[in-house]
Amino acid sequence: MERSREETYRLIGKAGLIILLLTLGDKVLAVVKEMVMAGRFGIAPSLDAFNIAYAYPAIFVLLASGALVSAFVPLYIEWCQVHSGPEADARARALLLLTTGSFGLIAVGSSFLSPYIFPLFGHGFEAGDKKLGIALQRLLVFLIFLDGTAILLNGLLLAKKRFAALHTAPMFINASIIAFLVFQPQLGIYTLVWGFLAGTLCKLLYLGVTLRISGFRFWARPRFDGVAVRVFFSLAFPLLGSELISNMNILVDQVMATNLSSGSVSTLRYAYRLNDLPIQLVVLGLSKAIFPFISESALQNDLEGLRDVYARCLVFLAFLTLPVVCLVTLFSREIVSLVLQRGAFDENAARLTADTLRCYNYGLFFYGYTFVNGAFFSALRKGSSLFYMGCLSIVLNFCLNLLLMGFMGVRGIALSTTLTLALVSTGFLVLLKARLQVPGMLALFKGPGIILAAALFMYAVGFFCKEGTGAAGVAPWLLAVFSGMVALAAYFSFLWLVGKDEWKSTVGLMAASWRRR
Repeated sequence: MERSREETYRLIGKAGLIILLLTLGDKVLAVVKEMVMAGRFGIAPSLDAFNIAYAYPAIFVLLASGALVSAFVPLYIEWCQVHSGPEADARARALLLLTTGSFGLIAVGSSFLSPYIFPLFGHGFEAGDKKLGIALQRLLVFLIFLDGTAILLNGLLLAKKRFAALHTAPMFINASIIAFLVFQPQLGIYTLVWGFLAGTLCKLLYLGVTLRISGFRFWARPRFDGVAVRVFFSLAFPLLGSELISNMNILVDQVMATNLSSGSVSTLRYAYRLNDLPIQLVVLGLSKAIFPFISESALQNDLEGLRDVYARCLVFLAFLTLPVVCLVTLFSREIVSLVLQRGAFDENAARLTADTLRCYNYGLFFYGYTFVNGAFFSALRKGSSLFYMGCLSIVLNFCLNLLLMGFMGVRGIALSTTLTLALVSTGFLVLLKARLQVPGMLALFKGPGIILAAALFMYAVGFFCKEGTGAAGVAPWLLAVFSGMVALAAYFSFLWLVGKDEWKSTVGLMAASWRRR
């Protein structure tokens, strides 16, 4: 039975609230983890070596996870509609066996090949740092097996709309790392290695137990359908493009940063994590919440419904990200000092990280758009465009890095990523407009345009408030809080007076179930 559009938005709002609250809990743990790490290691060379050693398995899993889940969810929903629940589970078991075995072989092979893999990524390191990085990577590559096994388990929970269980699982990783940092400090940089491995194992076990309780039978006979397997991988491979845009460029950034001064890799990582926080907290949750629903609309060929969701997502994305860009631009130094500056993380590290954070943050809207865009292309099964644009983004980011890092250093690398995201997002917008048969661009951007004007007004008010009260001898953190509150008041006042109808209905639909709860 088809749902009404209002019912769909109510369910999306409910899912979004669940994801938001659980992601908030996970991100609180993530901030605590970053604080403890910064106090313990600062931007030391050993942390640079760890970041590069971890980057290979992390990016590998992120690429595979995004592509496989994006291909699996609409396919599993289709199996449930065409066949039956037990038949769909049998096909899912077959894919689970194939992917688990593949990731296990890749992990073992990567461990043996670490002396050759790590120097490719950390080619700018000194000999001692390379030796440490190889030893770290020999262990960290087993995250490929643990996290790879969990990929389709995540996909099953997402397809079944089990959002609570899906977003509780990542908390095990941050909690485990914090525990090792606090209770096993004698392990040095290896506290991070064992923290990641232990936390990922706990996450995997939790996902398995949750699915078993929900009725999924792991030990029943799988159904190996050659056609279904080919369809799955033919859908998954092109979808790597979306993941290349959102995840691969950070690896390119870190690898190229190994040619800069010591600590540059860690500076990039701290700035990227802080910039990534609002995306992980809200935008990624939104894209996951809408994915099952737009997959169903795509199967029903409901282009009108897809266009409506897409337009509202653009408004909602602008409403959330643009004021964050203003606040971080105004108060990046205060944010970094509050979160990270303690222990080994000194004044110079805080200043450099704040400058890098601003350069990343300018592209926050475009970064968030890549997740929303990827959800729509995945639901429409138009993965080839994602793949080609993803490859283009890597080449473009690499070239811009070479151009900007020479005279801006690590900040140039971050700014290069922002410019790449802006150009690629523009291309995707044109492609998706054609896929959804959107009649005109003006109506699509009227709402985001008004929000952009409100954000610019907000920045101007915040800047003059900060500068005007800066000479009053007020503590920096108190000045930042006061100026930020005045800027936010200006933002909402502008929207209320000028663009009330453009954003209120969208935010109201998305948040309808939130208010009822």
